[in-house]
Amino acid sequence: MEKILEIKNLSKSYNGISALKNISMSVKAGEIHGIVGANGSGKSTLMNIISGNPVIRETGGYRGEITYEGSRFQVKNCAEIIRRGVGMVHQEFALLPDLTIGENIKLGREETCRFTDRLFGSKYSFIDKKRNNESAAQILKKLGLDVDVGVKIIDLATNTKQFVEIAREVARSDLKLLLLDEPTAVLSKSDALKLLEVLVAMSKGGLGILFISHRLEEVQYICDRVTVFRDGEVVSRYKKGEINVTSLAGDMLGHKVYKANAQKRSVKTPPVLCFKQFSVKMPGEEIKELALTVYEGEILGLTGLSGHGKLALGYGLMGMYPVTGEVIFKGQKLDRMNARANIIKGIYVLPDDRQALGILPEHSLVENIIFTGNQVKNLFSRNFGQSFLGFIDWKRAYGYVERVVRDFEIKCSSPKQRVKELSGGNQQKVCIARALTVNPQLLFVAEPTRGIDIAAKEKILKMLIDINRSKGTTIVIASSELDELKRVCDRIAVLVNGSIFKILYPDSPDLEFGLALAGEEGVNHEGLQQHEELHKGLHEELCG
Repeated sequence: MEKILEIKNLSKSYNGISALKNISMSVKAGEIHGIVGANGSGKSTLMNIISGNPVIRETGGYRGEITYEGSRFQVKNCAEIIRRGVGMVHQEFALLPDLTIGENIKLGREETCRFTDRLFGSKYSFIDKKRNNESAAQILKKLGLDVDVGVKIIDLATNTKQFVEIAREVARSDLKLLLLDEPTAVLSKSDALKLLEVLVAMSKGGLGILFISHRLEEVQYICDRVTVFRDGEVVSRYKKGEINVTSLAGDMLGHKVYKANAQKRSVKTPPVLCFKQFSVKMPGEEIKELALTVYEGEILGLTGLSGHGKLALGYGLMGMYPVTGEVIFKGQKLDRMNARANIIKGIYVLPDDRQALGILPEHSLVENIIFTGNQVKNLFSRNFGQSFLGFIDWKRAYGYVERVVRDFEIKCSSPKQRVKELSGGNQQKVCIARALTVNPQLLFVAEPTRGIDIAAKEKILKMLIDINRSKGTTIVIASSELDELKRVCDRIAVLVNGSIFKILYPDSPDLEFGLALAGEEGVNHEGLQQHEELHKGLHEELCG
């Protein structure tokens, strides 16, 4: 196959620290070339160079040679790359939130009205909204998604945004090379499989694909070749038939990964949070008259197929979407769903969209970690009631954050470093650290391991177990990663069509989980009924 992209001796440094060291590799037309590596290994830097991200130019450019379609050129900007037929899907969404799905997909390539085309020429013609929407809908159907293209991006669930992001690039008729940075990180395994099948079909049609993923089983499944990065260098290469998850993991980390596992237990405690006929009206992720009890000190998992409601529960508690029904926390009804009010009461929600809602990317670690504690509880203010920048006790704030950085093993140059410069795993640690600053009694965390490498995942999971065991914090984890939930949770609630279909335990048979996710009854798990009866009296007493 013909090489569509060739890279020779590519190097890049930030403030004297090497991000890439003499990287050489290629992508052929009609192949899927995978890149794997731990967070901070240089994968995203490579993508930024190829796609013409301005951050590369602003930080001194790069050294090395890039050849595209047989001719050498210096990447100057994104516009140049787009004109050459290169598409890019970044980890962070580049969608316009106030435009619709159809408008985002067709932006810059709109269908125009044929009648006005003939009258005034295409330059002065009107956009044909109907044809645009029909075209956008067809593209999404190719990706396995059936959704109203008239819905605004701001109202979409995170997984749907990812499909729109990919659809925008796939819609291009001039596409020759597609760069994908963690395209399945926000997707359930079933949705990810749909996308992978589409990518394989597109590669067979001649499209070259550069595929970055932390999901090593996906890399093994679809890639023709794989290049492994570690500390900015290429440490190994694999061809189809040689690729296996164990070898990839060992090469990218340089050591064995020890999985986090919580000791199995039966939590016999009073209810701390009760949902009664609770509904959340969120586009693509509705909750419908849900009844659920969370017990004090447990780790409860929420799972389900994409769109069945596991993420909407947290967003409902934050007051981001309309809700109905009752929520009882520690025996008292919550009179309103409001993030600030719930934090004061002891409930903290970490949303799944880390970039948009979890971090302040342009601000430092210290500003991120103390933000909620200072804004809501004035924890770092010199004078009570004053949380403006001029009144923050920075000495106390820096002292606190330095301890957090050490305890949580956050890799950074200093507490003054901007959070956007950290790896995904370290950004997630910052989010958790901010939550713990206010000492929540109940922590709701959505997709905590999304978009981070396998070692960072285990550290995050261990961190959640330690928080639960040492502080007694009740934790609810909404996740698509069933294997992770089975390793850390005391119970796992399976949602189907916005309601609790079944509550299972980590040692429940895989078959029973599979049937539950599909909305089908399986065999009763031994001891399930007895375990639930232990809590029945307490639930009736405290929740009514």
